[in-house]
Amino acid sequence: MKDSIKYHSIKNSIMAKTLIIIAAVLFFTDAGLLSLGYYSVHTTVERTYLSYARSSAAIAADLLDGVRLQELPTDKTLEEQYRTILGDLCMANGLEYLYVYIPDTENDTITFLMLLYSENSAPSAAKERTPGTVVEHALNEAELAAWRDEGTDQAEWRDGGTGLAAETDNQFGHVLTCYAAVHDQDGKPAALVGADISMEETFHIFVRRYRTMFAAVIFSMIFILAVLGAILKTRVLKPAKIISGRMKNFITDRKDGFERLDVGGSDEFSQMADSFNQMAEEIDTYIQNINELTEEKHRQEAEIHIAKRIQTGFLQDKTFRDHRIRIKADMVPAKSVGGDFYDYFSTDEDKVCTVIADVSGKGISAALFMARAMTVVRQYAQLGYSPSEILFHTNNCLSQNNPEQMFLTVFVGIYNSSTHRFTYANGGHNTPYLISDTLVRLDGAKGMTVGIFEEESYEEETVTLKSGDTVFLYTDGVNEAVSLDKEFFGTERLEEFLGKNRGEACVDIVLDEIHKFARGAVQSDDITMLAFCVPSCTRIRVKAVLENLEEVRRVIADNDCVPDRLKMKLCLAAEEIFVNICSYAYEKEPGDVEFSMEVSDRIVMTFQDGGKPFNPLENTVDIDDYDMDTQIGGLGRLLATEIMDRAEYAYADQKNSLVLIKNLDSV
Repeated sequence: MKDSIKYHSIKNSIMAKTLIIIAAVLFFTDAGLLSLGYYSVHTTVERTYLSYARSSAAIAADLLDGVRLQELPTDKTLEEQYRTILGDLCMANGLEYLYVYIPDTENDTITFLMLLYSENSAPSAAKERTPGTVVEHALNEAELAAWRDEGTDQAEWRDGGTGLAAETDNQFGHVLTCYAAVHDQDGKPAALVGADISMEETFHIFVRRYRTMFAAVIFSMIFILAVLGAILKTRVLKPAKIISGRMKNFITDRKDGFERLDVGGSDEFSQMADSFNQMAEEIDTYIQNINELTEEKHRQEAEIHIAKRIQTGFLQDKTFRDHRIRIKADMVPAKSVGGDFYDYFSTDEDKVCTVIADVSGKGISAALFMARAMTVVRQYAQLGYSPSEILFHTNNCLSQNNPEQMFLTVFVGIYNSSTHRFTYANGGHNTPYLISDTLVRLDGAKGMTVGIFEEESYEEETVTLKSGDTVFLYTDGVNEAVSLDKEFFGTERLEEFLGKNRGEACVDIVLDEIHKFARGAVQSDDITMLAFCVPSCTRIRVKAVLENLEEVRRVIADNDCVPDRLKMKLCLAAEEIFVNICSYAYEKEPGDVEFSMEVSDRIVMTFQDGGKPFNPLENTVDIDDYDMDTQIGGLGRLLATEIMDRAEYAYADQKNSLVLIKNLDSV
């Protein structure tokens, strides 16, 4: 495991990666140089020895021009003179053989006149090429060209001209031979000079030179890598390790107190260390500030959370139902706490006061002012003041001791359930709506916003509400809700939904539509709504015949105050009672049945008929002992009473009266 970690550390170190890259660059560079050197050395050696052979053949031919070659075998002095000169030439130029011969092109023979060779030459050549020896030999193209004087002159040979040469394999090895013609006193070719170079020896010389160059290149590469490795280790790896280790352990080092990093020198690593020291000091300061801010933020969040709980405690429940009125309200603050508020409370047995308001600003300050305003409004309402008087005294109270010049828009309305009259006053608030047979704006009362100027007077208006009417109150966070496209929800869209939905359920419907419209856009203002609905009571009188059952069903289905999930059950209970009256109440002609339904905090269905006395709550069947074959009837009455929460029967003024009650709180 330790070896694996060590290998991984070496593999990923800067030095290892750098040396690998440098080694790769040197390798490919040296490979290129060696390839180029191979070609260069090989060509140089070959050309050098070829030039030696050419110049040797040319010099020998120059020396022998005009000499009587036939006298060489017999004139020992002359032969010795030329043998000495040509022998030195042969040794100086590294020739294997230098020989002079006379060709006979007609008989394809040659006669050797002189032979010179080096120490490394084969000894058999001295015997086979002795002066005067005739050997069968057909001249090759180079020899023929030299014999016919078709080659360049000898001066060009010495200067590196093309010359006449042939590469052959014979019994003496693989040789390269250069030829030159020897002329007589008349300038005609009399003999040929051949200068042999051993190609094998030339290759050995090339290999020795190339091996020396190869060793020098490899040694230089190793030396460069060693020097670079030492420099990298001392000037790069060591300071990099120090900086890396300090950065890696920065968090743990901070706990014990930060110690400045010093790597010495004035290079980039020294500058990096200085930057690290500066960064560490700034981070320490920043973290200290963050900790202080975080602590302060947590304290503020705790205070805001408490303020939110206090504000929520100020607000009434979101739903309320009794025999006088049904209320639905909701507030969605833009921040943790908001400046909107709603309120409702009874001022006496028949009167219910409803309030909605919007305080200027948001946050804690608005919530504080809201709490004060709510207390003042409720105080004057409980004293029995009318809506306009409540606003008048509230305005005077809030205008005093208001250093921040905060204000609020507020709407106050009082509903009298005995007279069905709704009296209201408006202090600069959004105009509420009355949802009745049509949608009506309650814009009759005008007034200034509350909390700015003292002694402001407020108008007051009264409308009469009938069964099923709904009053909808809201703040400007509803119509000014903004979508992602920067479009306002608007009063026209609000009126469109209110026109289609009556009853206190319109609060949830409008809130859902706002969320769909906003599509996740940030809420810019508090959203507050309150709707109260006058309990509806519908009454019909029909003949006790089954054809009129549809009228009873329609009364239930068309009542907007009845939750949709209950309508089918209520229709089933009403059907069982109505069918029972049609079947058994009247013996001869069918009489009348009066059906009524009232919706408040409960649903009350009443059936009255003038038939014979009959209490449907007595003699009900026991479902556990019921026999389908022997017992007739009773199941419908049992089903109706099971659906409802309570049933009451009375017989008075020669009429049967059955009351079925369903509590909405139990739904």
